Amino acid sequence: MDSRKAAVAVNLPLYNERQALEQVIPTLLGELRGRRHTICVVDGGSSDGTQDYVRRLAQAGASIVLLERPKPGPGCHRGDASRAGLEWLVANTDATVFVDLDGDGSQPPGELSHGVDLVASQRCDVVVASKYVAGAVAPGRPLVRRFASFVYNALVRAIAGTSLRDHSNTYRFYNRRAAELALSFAPLHTGPLYMLEMLLHWVDGGLAIVEVPTRYGPRLGGDSKVGAGDLVAGFWGAVRVAAAFRLTHLRRRCPG
Repeated sequence: MDSRKAAVAVNLPLYNERQALEQVIPTLLGELRGRRHTICVVDGGSSDGTQDYVRRLAQAGASIVLLERPKPGPGCHRGDASRAGLEWLVANTDATVFVDLDGDGSQPPGELSHGVDLVASQRCDVVVASKYVAGAVAPGRPLVRRFASFVYNALVRAIAGTSLRDHSNTYRFYNRRAAELALSFAPLHTGPLYMLEMLLHWVDGGLAIVEVPTRYGPRLGGDSKVGAGDLVAGFWGAVRVAAAFRLTHLRRRCPG
């Protein structure tokens, strides 16, 4: 099929990202020009004018909706917001390609067309913008963050037994089958670990997943919502999620 005819749904969870949004949204709208699309901004109770900015865009005619979903507690609730946005998009659009994108600018919206075209071509079910395949770059990323991410992904890959290189980047493109599968299970986590649960459910479901190189840059404004406690909990939580996935796989291969 002509990939330009595919309806695209962009899931954009954020919290206090007004400064970055002023660069992210115009680029995103440029990438989506000529495509039927809906952008769903899931806001966690921003106090920096983010909501007003999104409302003005909608009033000006942009195909963008705002879901106001105050954070349920301290820490990063990326997973809870992502699932809420995906539920709305699946229920309220006829999109055939879905995109998960951070609102802080670290994941370049300028790469959107390539990922959407790959999924729309029906050559795969899921595309992961990967930091760990040939051609990927991460300019300006601190060495400590690089090392922690490398160890995290190596552990998850070794424990879960997948062939994927990047389990942590949440910049992803996927078809409606994958979207519905992502909503078919009860998540154990409301933070970033939900995104790992989602990815491993796709692997478990036998979906065709490909990785493409990305340019993972520094955030364009605001502060990171992931604190030290989130990092520690995320590290050990990922080990548990990966181990549970591997155990389930082994039981299915060796029933009884």
